[in-house]
Amino acid sequence: MIPMRAHFEAELNSLRETMLEMATCADNMLAQAVEALMSGNLELVQKVIAQDDTVDRYDIEIENKCLRLIATQQPVARDLRTIGTALKAITDVERIGDYAVDIAKIGRRLARAQQIYRPLVDIPRLAHLSRVMLQDALQAFIHHDLNLVEKVIRDDDEVDRLYHAMRERLTQEIVEHPSCALLALNIMFAAKYLERVSDHVVNIAERVWFVETGELKPAREFLNEEDSP
Repeated sequence: MIPMRAHFEAELNSLRETMLEMATCADNMLAQAVEALMSGNLELVQKVIAQDDTVDRYDIEIENKCLRLIATQQPVARDLRTIGTALKAITDVERIGDYAVDIAKIGRRLARAQQIYRPLVDIPRLAHLSRVMLQDALQAFIHHDLNLVEKVIRDDDEVDRLYHAMRERLTQEIVEHPSCALLALNIMFAAKYLERVSDHVVNIAERVWFVETGELKPAREFLNEEDSP
């Protein structure tokens, strides 16, 4: 039994490592996509788009690993929750990669329209917050850290606050300076994609909580607990 358990633990560790590689790839795509948006670098846009295939391959590889573990090891309790979380999380990470591609394409669209990025709102800060959330959620999964789960939930509240402030600012910019409408609208789309990235990261964090506690609850319940007397 001990050798079989050791083999299973090794397979689970391999699963976690592959998930970390997939998330790291998506994170790099986000960083490059925001840089492409600000610089109009078309080569960087193509680099982001090409990496989407890598994320998709990771998605298939991890799903196959999970299904193989379920079929051959018949996991129960926490082990089954870990594998189920991996299956759910890769969908969120794959979507994060898709959003990175969308942001990179906005950079390409603006470059082709000869629209130079201007800091109408702080897109780099929003991107940084979303990426930190992703990194924290993955570290929470790898190291079983519930404090990081709670940090991700709190940080999402800050992302939402910043995004809504950006949306109001960009709407005002469009009304007051119609000549900036194309630029402002595209930046608004980019901001929305980054806000959606944070939502997918929250999904991952919620599942990590489920792995460690056996309790699955939505993010708003974390916030409600913090507000309780």
